[in-house]
Amino acid sequence: MTVHDARSTRYETSRRVRDAEQDREELIDHEVADLARLLDRVDGLTHEVRRRLRRIEHHRGGVSPEWTSRNM
Repeated sequence: MTVHDARSTRYETSRRVRDAEQDREELIDHEVADLARLLDRVDGLTHEVRRRLRRIEHHRGGVSPEWTSRNM
């Protein structure tokens, strides 16, 4: 049978709380990083979609697709 004094119990409790907080912060950091990567992908896709739409609109307006490809 192990006897714990109040100080060691408080230390173990505060250490567990600190470990839980660190785990929580790591999860949040991971989620934030994932969301940032997704936003970067969305931004890239949005840019590509806008570029392609402008190319089609220019082509409809009589601009040569070759010129549009070189200048966008």
